[in-house]
Amino acid sequence: MKKQFVQILLILCPIIAYTQKQDTLTKQQSDTLVSKVFQLGEVTITSIQGRLLIDRITHETMEEQNRFEVSKVANLMPGVHLTSSGPRNESMITIRGFDLRAVPVFMDGIPVYVPYDGYVDLSRFTTFDLSAIDISKGFTSVLHGPNIMGGALNLISRKPSHKIEADGSIGMINTNGFRGNVNIGANFKRAYIQAGYSYLHRAAFALSENFQPHKHEDGGNRENSYRTDQKVNLKIGWTPNEKHEYVLGFIYQQGSKGSPVYAGDDTLNSLINKPRYWQWPNWDKTTFFFLSNTKINEKNYIKTRIYYDIFKNTIESYDDSTYT
Repeated sequence: MKKQFVQILLILCPIIAYTQKQDTLTKQQSDTLVSKVFQLGEVTITSIQGRLLIDRITHETMEEQNRFEVSKVANLMPGVHLTSSGPRNESMITIRGFDLRAVPVFMDGIPVYVPYDGYVDLSRFTTFDLSAIDISKGFTSVLHGPNIMGGALNLISRKPSHKIEADGSIGMINTNGFRGNVNIGANFKRAYIQAGYSYLHRAAFALSENFQPHKHEDGGNRENSYRTDQKVNLKIGWTPNEKHEYVLGFIYQQGSKGSPVYAGDDTLNSLINKPRYWQWPNWDKTTFFFLSNTKINEKNYIKTRIYYDIFKNTIESYDDSTYT
């Protein structure tokens, strides 16, 4: 399979660049990385000895690995495996054998629910606006809520650490796709604002030159494998003092995709042998939320998560490959 990736990075405003690996960062750089994490979106678990029981993938690792889908980032961790199966063309993961119905997905601690069967399509979630991805395996905090038998996946957004900061990039994917994103933030000590927008499009993915034509696929670019995803993330925070923090936020995701028809030779499984000509013009998710943290003393605090979530999903089924 031949693939090419060309990326053009546009820095809109000077910010600190992190090119060192995690274990070679200086203390000042490490503190800056931590300050960019949206702390209100974290759900941490520590042992009696104070050891953190969460695996974290930083934004710098995502950039180094050139991975901009949550599903392809999460499987960098041991015990986490990427799965892509079924006629709905969805990307999911398993953690130590548990699938997403026992390993729920969260965005800044807010649960992501899919009403139909509970399986979240992780390829609809991009990483352009994330500061880190936390993965809990085994022991998982009850602060997450129910259905956490196998662990939890928490997507943590950014928080500005400088008075004014911005970054963005545009790039091409193969010859028929492109990506673009911009993140802008401002921190005024007692208040901050963070905004981000991303757009990812691919008309199709390329098949190997050795692929043998099939009655449902003639080779070249995979039929009906297009995808388009865009996302808006906005947060406004108020920190009157070190003991209080209040945040209002808005997240909007809009996605559309096609599902390639099965092009294998399995004649025994009627579920996959029967061609399904499916397209999803809508995979849309809108979330409004309020997060707060009030410290009573050094050992006690009150955290609040209030959110309103809207999920719109549409499938269109056709009779043949003309999709008309």
